Amino acid sequence: MAPKIASDKPNSFLLLNGDEAVARGALEAGIKVAAAYPGTPSTEILEAIAAVAKQFGIYAEWSINEIVAMEVAVGASMAGVRSIVSMKHVGLNVAADAAMTLAYTGVVGGLVIAVCDDPAMHSSQNEQDTRYFAIHSNIPLLDAGSPQEAYEMTRDAFELSEILQLPILVRLTTRVAHGKARVKIGKFQALKRKAEFDKECAKWVMVPQNALRQHRILKSRLTQAEKLVNESKFNIIEDNNKEMGVIGSGIGFYHAKSLLEQGQFSWLKLGAVYPFPRGLVERFVSKLKKVIVVEELRPYVEDNLHGLNVEVLGKEQLGLEEIGEFTPDGIRTAFAEQGYLSPAEPQTTEELPQRPPGLCPGCPHRAFYYAINTVNQFVSCNPEKCVGCDICELACSWEKEKVFNPTKSRIRAVRLNIITNVALTCRLCPDAACIQACPKDALSQSKETRIITVDPDKCNGCGWCVEACEYGSLTLHPTKHQAIACDTCNGDPKCVQACPESALTFMGRANDKIVTGDIGCYTLGCLPPVNTVQTCLCMGGGISQAAGMAHAGVKDKTFAVIGDSTFFHGGMPGLLNIAYNKANVCVVVLDNRTVAMTGHQPTPESGKTAMGDDAKIVNVEAIAKSLGIEKIDAIDPYDLKKTTQVLRETMNYKGPSVIISLRPCPLKIEKGPLRQVQQTCNGCGLCVKAYGCPAISLNGNRAEIDETLCSGCGVCEQVCPFNAIRSKDAQ
Repeated sequence: MAPKIASDKPNSFLLLNGDEAVARGALEAGIKVAAAYPGTPSTEILEAIAAVAKQFGIYAEWSINEIVAMEVAVGASMAGVRSIVSMKHVGLNVAADAAMTLAYTGVVGGLVIAVCDDPAMHSSQNEQDTRYFAIHSNIPLLDAGSPQEAYEMTRDAFELSEILQLPILVRLTTRVAHGKARVKIGKFQALKRKAEFDKECAKWVMVPQNALRQHRILKSRLTQAEKLVNESKFNIIEDNNKEMGVIGSGIGFYHAKSLLEQGQFSWLKLGAVYPFPRGLVERFVSKLKKVIVVEELRPYVEDNLHGLNVEVLGKEQLGLEEIGEFTPDGIRTAFAEQGYLSPAEPQTTEELPQRPPGLCPGCPHRAFYYAINTVNQFVSCNPEKCVGCDICELACSWEKEKVFNPTKSRIRAVRLNIITNVALTCRLCPDAACIQACPKDALSQSKETRIITVDPDKCNGCGWCVEACEYGSLTLHPTKHQAIACDTCNGDPKCVQACPESALTFMGRANDKIVTGDIGCYTLGCLPPVNTVQTCLCMGGGISQAAGMAHAGVKDKTFAVIGDSTFFHGGMPGLLNIAYNKANVCVVVLDNRTVAMTGHQPTPESGKTAMGDDAKIVNVEAIAKSLGIEKIDAIDPYDLKKTTQVLRETMNYKGPSVIISLRPCPLKIEKGPLRQVQQTCNGCGLCVKAYGCPAISLNGNRAEIDETLCSGCGVCEQVCPFNAIRSKDAQ
């Protein structure tokens, strides 16, 4: 079935969301090129265009980032054809360098920059109001408050762009982009244009002499634009001959109009908002004594009303915040407090279960985070379970000395009070105080595992190390009179297996290294229980943040995690930078070969284009080599043993390095064999408390696996220290 936006039935209605409406408007305007980088809530604009691109003779691409997408669309416009570039608000920051100069050069073929703001940050790291970017960049802006407006504004923006010879910003917010409505459509334009480039460099090359001239031209174009916005059909006055009026921009206007008695106010809907239609607004408020302004995010319209002879009820007076998105309930409350509405009747509400965000079941990123957390593991005791039975001491002394003698144990059970016990053993501290305290240099620590080793030829049993340990976990051998410490039984501590109360666990730690993050679903690695990711600033920023920390002299090894799409987007310059400047940073590319967070759009590694054609597969490892990285390891994150081994090696590597953690997103592949919990499960809870797969929960004293959620990845089977989780197929 043909996509609905391709419908050739003028004056009919389509049920479209705002993004699809933008795509329809662009199709009707006769675009020839469309480019974007995926990002919620703007992704569906290019998806909708790409789905019909071949049918309409359009070239559509997922560019590697927003500035590249902008430049592609600009190139098409310079050649005289119409083009569109779309992105979310933070993507506009990436494209800003091109956009700022683009206003100077101007355009030839109509160019629309569709930008979706995300009030309340449903899937963003900050809130921005693109109306202010329009001021900053001198690019006219249309502000859509509904899918119908998004369609009409996009279609007409191409005409406006060619009249002004400027790009036009079409702004949507999340509720407009993703909200669906009936949209009355028009007909497709049959533009017969041949792409030709005017090689007049004085117009396109912004050396200072040319830029100064073009800046004056830009100012004259904005003056022309101001005249046009004062007459724009998107600025609509409904004059009810009242003393009080309402001015709104975006979806806030429609919220207000749905709540207030329309006949009691005069109304002004502002759609063409930059340049600000001052003449129109002055004419509207000249009949009013008071005006209410309703607009999401920053008070752009309100600020432009200062100096006019009218009382303004803006955000402060209405008690509406600049933070978050507007809801009808919130606006109703604000109007009710001012006496313009009766308060809403109290409604009974039902408490919904909490659904905190988290990595999906089977997510390979979770497996990698678990592995990096377990690079250094130690035996931990839960005092709520420990009964002080001392069996751990007996198990340890037998394993190490072949005797059942608690005084020769590397773990000690201690009674804290009449009902509370705890078992103490070496915590494998970084920069261990016991080593620093030893006057004979008899103690040393493995760089890979942080296990403390005692040299019997040097240790004289002075006990200073015992006194220095803040955990009280070192002790002296009763007959050899030398220090003894837990060595974790080479990663398989017998005390943990022997504990009848499951009070002991072999825990990893997330705070013995620095892990900088980036933008993507893997950012959720900052949440419990993995708690691995410690920073998130911007696309590609994690690598350079890690470099800054390393050059500043932090003592911990720094890792920078980044997805493959983000690596292509903004990570490659950071990787080149650490190679060139020799930063002691390991960049981990969490490679699932798709843009998973925004709906599995292809990346340069996927071998497919936005239009479904085969493409060259770009290899991360080859790029890393070409940028000068000498240590590169590729691992399967589902193989915890191998992954941990590589990470331990990398902990001691000095210099730039790369780990490629390669596994497809579990949402794109078939499930593996489901896992089941065996009767031998003792409820230690490691699979829940340290690994945290959403498919696993603790039911009383046993773990349970929800088969509807289980992806069959099998990582939990490796996590369980008691072999209590197995493949269902192996039963």
